[in-house]
Amino acid sequence: MTQAATGLSTRSNSVDAAAEASRRALSQLESPPDFCVAFLTTDHGSEVEAVLQTLAEATRTPYVVGCSAAGVLAEGREVESEPAVAVLAVCSERVRATPFLFADDGDQGLSAGLRVGQRLAASRNSEDLVLVWPDPYRIRPDCLLQGIDATLGHVPVAGAAASARRPGNGTFQFSGSEAGQGAVSGVRLGGEFRCRVAVTQGCRPLGAPVLVTRSHENLILEVDGRPALEVLRERVPPALLADPGWSRDRVFVGLYPDDGGDDYLVRNILDTDPDTGVLAVADVTEEGQRIVFTLREAGAAREDTARMLRRVSQDSTNDVRFGFYFNCLARGRSLYREDGVDASLIRAALPDVPLIGLFGNCEIAPVGGTNRILTYTGVLVLVSD
Repeated sequence: MTQAATGLSTRSNSVDAAAEASRRALSQLESPPDFCVAFLTTDHGSEVEAVLQTLAEATRTPYVVGCSAAGVLAEGREVESEPAVAVLAVCSERVRATPFLFADDGDQGLSAGLRVGQRLAASRNSEDLVLVWPDPYRIRPDCLLQGIDATLGHVPVAGAAASARRPGNGTFQFSGSEAGQGAVSGVRLGGEFRCRVAVTQGCRPLGAPVLVTRSHENLILEVDGRPALEVLRERVPPALLADPGWSRDRVFVGLYPDDGGDDYLVRNILDTDPDTGVLAVADVTEEGQRIVFTLREAGAAREDTARMLRRVSQDSTNDVRFGFYFNCLARGRSLYREDGVDASLIRAALPDVPLIGLFGNCEIAPVGGTNRILTYTGVLVLVSD
């Protein structure tokens, strides 16, 4: 049997916040937890060592793992604009946790990923789940996944890149009493359990998918035999085209993986060339690949999150014990212009599930059977007996 509970504190004093969040979580458990996951806003970064000591003493377990975040989610709330500590405490005879923390070796996370895989290589069960929270300023998530996949093979990996509330501020990761920057923290969940990972998009498609007919690395020259920018302009709402920066933070390209599924990976448009009609995007594209142009939109994100939760609720039984929600920094208040939209939707759909989350610099989840880097999405992870 698995028991889990979450606690949240918005106290400004770091030690008090860690103690309160821990107490709120443990008050709902019948036994001391076997492991805990904690997310701290970067307001608490200067006191991280004291916070970790407090978490270990209050939760009565040395197995506490997590990272910094610009905002956190717990107890059905999203906290983006004030200090916060969120704690998930889990007591289970069925779920085994292996927390870890590995620093970057200067190769942007490849070696860290290899060490994560080597640490966990003794467990290759398909039921395993690896959660990761890398420092996005030192560790490239794609390099990290490359290292993990090379050593673990087909094991699902989910999570988010750690984040900071103010641009330029560093992030931090921790496991047990160790904390640092330029690292990846995380936890391998193994044992007898089932997990469900679901993704919700923050953008809506602008028309049907098209086919890349000419490309070079990250440059899309033509789609369906026509200049790419020409086709995109035809699909962007006219009112948006009047904005000189229309392609910068509202319009994106969705790349379909080669598995033939309906999920796509949203990527930024880095530049456009009106003379040649070429689009530069933040990923490599190939001729023959399906893509879709997308628009970041609050209404579409809300509707897609509700659809995702309906599917999850229908498929899930009452044996969901705890969960995680990894939300993009570009969602939350910056997208909806109001607080707590996703958290409220999740709580309404899954009212009895203890769930913790953070706002990340990117999201990570298996899509089409392959671990992928996602952007502008929300990733929901549910763990069931």
